[in-house]
Amino acid sequence: MSTQLEPERKRPTAKGAARRAMLIEAAATFVARNGSRGTSLAQIAEAAGVSQAGLIYHFHTKEELLHAALDLRDEAEEYLAWPEEENPGLAALDIIATAIGNWSEQPSHVGMHTVLVAENAAQQGTPMHARLTTRYQAGVSRLAAALEQAQQAGDVRRDVDPHHKAMEILAFINGLETAWLMDPEMPAKAIAKQWLADQKAALRPG
Repeated sequence: MSTQLEPERKRPTAKGAARRAMLIEAAATFVARNGSRGTSLAQIAEAAGVSQAGLIYHFHTKEELLHAALDLRDEAEEYLAWPEEENPGLAALDIIATAIGNWSEQPSHVGMHTVLVAENAAQQGTPMHARLTTRYQAGVSRLAAALEQAQQAGDVRRDVDPHHKAMEILAFINGLETAWLMDPEMPAKAIAKQWLADQKAALRPG
């Protein structure tokens, strides 16, 4: 076992962090509009006001930049990442409806995620496909666990399959996401509120 110390990683300066943030935002905007294949590093660098060499300093490849943008998107989508001991049960649906209502705060990141899913759905074996698939499967598992707990607490009918219902709910979210991107004037928040009421009425016993 080596006794040599690893070199200490340099922490990004405030200026460097600001540039990274601008590059990530520019990448999300272009990918949401043109797709990842229709977006170049040169376009992103110009929109962020940095040279292409400056972009490469922060992100060596376009894929690395896209993963950084998805990291930020994932932080905003942590509504399905509650700790196991804080399983919300049926309140998970309230958490989802609130998250949908917040889409307008980061429209480019919502669009970027939807476009990347569409582009990579059939690209099995790639890092991006693996990441998006893993994220989806984790969401299904957490939501199914919440519905199962709600079922055990008597808040959900016994004939409901929690796993199938979780997949149905995520399909609703993904479909609404696409429709909202097609028509940003769509009242997604109001639709989510009605969906929440309808789901609770349909899921509860009696």
